[in-house]
Amino acid sequence: MTTVRSAISWPNDKTYLFHADDTYDRYDSVTGVREDSGLPLTFWPGMPRSPDAFVWWGAGKAYAFTGSTYLRYDDPSNRVEPEYLPPNDPFTVEFGWAGLPTGADGPDWRTGIDAALNWGNGKLYLFKGPSYVRYDITSDRVDPGYPRTIAGNWTGLFTDGVDAAVYPGGRFAYFFRGERFQRFDVDADRVDADGPLDASFRLAPTPSGGVAPARLLTPTQANGLMADLIRRGKLALKSPAFVDGPAGIVSPKPAQHVVVSPPFINGMRFRNEGNPTATVIDNVDQRMLVALYRLTRWVNSSSPDVQELGHKGIGHGNGPATDCHNQGRAMDLSGIVGELDGTPFTRLVERDWGMIPETPGVTVRIDPARDALGFGLFTTVFRFATYECEANAIGAANRWPMPELGGTGFVIYPDYAPGAPPGSRNAALRADHRNHMHFQIGVT
Repeated sequence: MTTVRSAISWPNDKTYLFHADDTYDRYDSVTGVREDSGLPLTFWPGMPRSPDAFVWWGAGKAYAFTGSTYLRYDDPSNRVEPEYLPPNDPFTVEFGWAGLPTGADGPDWRTGIDAALNWGNGKLYLFKGPSYVRYDITSDRVDPGYPRTIAGNWTGLFTDGVDAAVYPGGRFAYFFRGERFQRFDVDADRVDADGPLDASFRLAPTPSGGVAPARLLTPTQANGLMADLIRRGKLALKSPAFVDGPAGIVSPKPAQHVVVSPPFINGMRFRNEGNPTATVIDNVDQRMLVALYRLTRWVNSSSPDVQELGHKGIGHGNGPATDCHNQGRAMDLSGIVGELDGTPFTRLVERDWGMIPETPGVTVRIDPARDALGFGLFTTVFRFATYECEANAIGAANRWPMPELGGTGFVIYPDYAPGAPPGSRNAALRADHRNHMHFQIGVT
């Protein structure tokens, strides 16, 4: 096996390793087994050569870096988008990726990126030489405080010259340098395996759907992902009891609704505002449960330390039995509680968003200049919801670009559909969501 130049995991449960000779290998992320090797780049229409770094962005898009330029690959059409190809001018890293270091105190990142991976929490990690940056999908720029050195921040990882990196979802990520690989335990936050990159290399099995958005998960995929979270101690079920068997999961069955107790997912409390002492999150669709876990990762991917998410309903609603709430496929998020630099905070959707006076010409009332913390938290929840839950359509019909704040779609919030005519459905939705943010899996 030749040196890996770049790597990427795709929502089809495949992981691809690209080589300098413009070939690639395909791995099954679920079994971890290499399915084929030496495949030509013609299977990636429009890709000029093996990219230096290749990263899944989400919402059907991936970015490939080649030197100081990059291009965007579209999953639905399975090709590089034409606007990124000649005779059009190339897209440069310098002008397309805000906040990358310019070389004043180290490498000039505008000349290229060594490796990149999506951490599954709304953040990308980009590597160059001995340093790395964390790139925020919501704000579309490098987070403050970067670059940082790999040494001292990634326990056990190659401290310089990472060639490629990939995260298939689940517990493990992989890093490559020269003829070696390292496996990084996401839960333990450290390298747990290191070995030669030869024909014996395998990925650890990852549950199906590890990179796919929650809205596209099948009941069987959601069942497997939920089981993985239970085994890793991320949540516990009260009903039905979780039972592993020799041939796989015995209980719960796919598509069976579950009761989570205690009401914590990934260490974060889900507080029911209508019943603050509730010890369960009940009647939850397993696809929505996976989405809730991923929500905890997004809101806690950087400062502040979020400890609690308040809600006005997950498994219950006021509508008919087929309503997304009554079917456990939706959440009405009402507040976020935690600490920032040791100081407790609470941000409520109603108080800190819905009650802000409306100003003519202002479509989004939350403002980073007035409340940077609330703005960051609420916009992150919004972007999470458009990527993982229904955005501008249902299921596979969702298409790029995902909605922006101040528009319409299936994520509903205090500034939904500004300017909607009085008496219209959109005006009613806006008024009804003054105190919460709604997101869902499947039809309303």
